[in-house]
Amino acid sequence: MKTQLLQPKTIMTTCLLAMVICISSATLKAQPLHAFMRNCAFLSMKTDTPYVETYLTVPGFELTYVKNENGKFEGALDITLLYIRDTSLYTADHYVLRTPEIADTSNISFNILDLRRVSLPEGDYTVQLRVKDLNDVANQAEVNQGMNIFFDRSKTSISDIELVQSYTPTADKNIYSKNGYDIKPFAFTLFPTSVNKVGFYTEIYHADKAAPDQDLVITYAVKHAQQNEVANDLFRFTKQKAAPVNILFSELDITDLPTGNYYLEVQVKNKKNELLAGQVEFFQRLNKNSSTELNNIAMIDVNDKFVKWIPGDSMKYYCMSIMPRAELYEREYIQRAMGSNDTLLMKQFFYNFWKKRNNDDPYHEWADYNKMVDAVNYNYGTQIEYGFETDRGRVYLQYGPPNRIDGHQHESGAYPYEIWQYYTIGGNQSNVKFVFCNYNLASNEYKLIHSTARGELNDPRWQFKIFKTFKETSNYYNLDEEKFHDIYGSDVENYYENR
Repeated sequence: MKTQLLQPKTIMTTCLLAMVICISSATLKAQPLHAFMRNCAFLSMKTDTPYVETYLTVPGFELTYVKNENGKFEGALDITLLYIRDTSLYTADHYVLRTPEIADTSNISFNILDLRRVSLPEGDYTVQLRVKDLNDVANQAEVNQGMNIFFDRSKTSISDIELVQSYTPTADKNIYSKNGYDIKPFAFTLFPTSVNKVGFYTEIYHADKAAPDQDLVITYAVKHAQQNEVANDLFRFTKQKAAPVNILFSELDITDLPTGNYYLEVQVKNKKNELLAGQVEFFQRLNKNSSTELNNIAMIDVNDKFVKWIPGDSMKYYCMSIMPRAELYEREYIQRAMGSNDTLLMKQFFYNFWKKRNNDDPYHEWADYNKMVDAVNYNYGTQIEYGFETDRGRVYLQYGPPNRIDGHQHESGAYPYEIWQYYTIGGNQSNVKFVFCNYNLASNEYKLIHSTARGELNDPRWQFKIFKTFKETSNYYNLDEEKFHDIYGSDVENYYENR
């Protein structure tokens, strides 16, 4: 184990758009502290070793400010970064991050931003960020993120995708400088209405080995997380001569991108259109502006479409049943349409929903889905909920049938549980797990308590929820304890790890 603790020091701060958290007003007293962190792995071509950039942001209005010797107000954060390889601490960083001096605390609109670079060998890591307000030590926050670092030198590989908040040409080289620009990272994964572009930076390695003296076709696109289809025609490409390192630094306009979950996808192909490497980055969009697509729904003529024959009193049920497949903005529209009891509007939306997913045969697309709805209603329905309203039903309909289901109804000391495994989801995620637990033994209501899928509930302490009967002997009340001790005869760990 190698541990490196740096001495506290003052780090530069910068203004950053702070619309992810609603800013109302700030006084001397802080708001509850929130910390945001992202990690991106790159490959140093000089040393042929990986390194990680850690981006962290804390909203400035959440700190407590005190007057300094200059008569100005100043805030300070105690930062601890732990890089844990498997279960052992590999390296650490500890320092103090200070705000700029300010004369007035009544309207603080800046964020505190920092970037750390650390060289790490390849492997699986948990990066833990601990933040403490030095002027209010009870005001703390902690963030944990897992990451896998691996670069195959024998073929083309690609770094993680760094989301970019802003950039300017480099005048004096600094911590943010890359390839002639000062690139300020965007440490959030949520893009509010006020942000109208997704900027990003990524590096492609060893493409010259796979495509010597050839042009690369590098594509980048925004795709629906559920459908794996390009959203709002946000697909672009560029050509570059294959080199030891190729850089993609670009942006996409998301002004009209509706509220929802998306992937930013980058792919590298040779002149034969063969895929050499790819990378994705999950993000969420919150757009208060209405979707143009939904604004035009009331103009759709459904008199000769299959929805004409669906009884009006069944439309609410069918609209509810597609919630697991719907994007966030579509779900909001469904709720409004059902609330208005406008049967025609529901039919127009329902037809448009399936036509988008199968332009040639929307009826059979719905019919196939409805067979799955019938199956989840039968298998997962309860006395008060349709199967598609339950957590298991929603996951089944959203991601399809799992490749493997393990679990126990009567394991000693444990609530009934199921562990679902998907080998792949949408082609972007592999070895994805969902863990469900049933706390009401008289029902069939299994709740989702943990998942490794992007955008889903993730709880490192999920095993504690299954074995609640061992509260007094399992460090249940120690929130810093994430690893549940082994229970003799339990299959939970074996099922989860597929042993």
